[in-house]
Amino acid sequence: MTPEQLRALLEDVAAQAARAGALPDEAQAGAPPGPLFRPTDTRVAGVVADWVTPVAQRWAPRIDVEPRDLARVLAQGLTRQKSVAAVEVAPSGLIALTLEDSTRSAIVALVLEDQDHYALAAGGVLRDVVEAPGTRAADDPVRAAQLAHARLCRIIRNAEAAGVERRPSSPLGELTHVSERHLLVALADLPQRLASHAGDDVQQRRAVSDLAALADAWDHPLRPMTVGVHPQPVHGARLLLAEAVGVVLRNGLTRLGAAAPERM
Repeated sequence: MTPEQLRALLEDVAAQAARAGALPDEAQAGAPPGPLFRPTDTRVAGVVADWVTPVAQRWAPRIDVEPRDLARVLAQGLTRQKSVAAVEVAPSGLIALTLEDSTRSAIVALVLEDQDHYALAAGGVLRDVVEAPGTRAADDPVRAAQLAHARLCRIIRNAEAAGVERRPSSPLGELTHVSERHLLVALADLPQRLASHAGDDVQQRRAVSDLAALADAWDHPLRPMTVGVHPQPVHGARLLLAEAVGVVLRNGLTRLGAAAPERM
């Protein structure tokens, strides 16, 4: 689920609450402009939620309610949505949202269906960029993203050689490990993050390299690790996830004017 889809869901919940009298009629006009959702901080131990939003703190003054009260009403509405697994509200009014596994993993299909445009700038064109070996320093974050892309290409090739297949029925909802959840949310967030920092080369590089770091931290096998064992459906799901992450890294690197090599 993308930030745009989350916004639409939240605004629908608020509109329903306004019609039921739980919020002022002004809530039907929609949430404040600008990004509303961001991924939870992956560095905080014990974090289980996917997204957090300060929308109640930003929206409450516009409709003359307390942030905590607005957050409580929104949380109650969100918990009734099939796509939402859990909602938590902090004393400050900050809302933490956990999606259902199948909803979170739906971003894989969205990326693969729009792989020539996803995470590219509006009107951007996917193009091949050629760089001479040794062009970038070892500590260049762009080089780290290139290495992550090449690694994904390698493990995809190995999975294909082992007979792992892409199937429409691949159980993407089984991509539930913490590292996979972080990756799925990062895929959904990257276009928003890049757009929010348009023109800021440092932040653009950081956004792409952060996704690369999550990809490198994901080490679940895409193929059986024992000789004679046939690939399982979850291997196909992981193959699709690897392809989606590879697509987004490639497009992010293209956006930075950098090559996306398949081997390094």
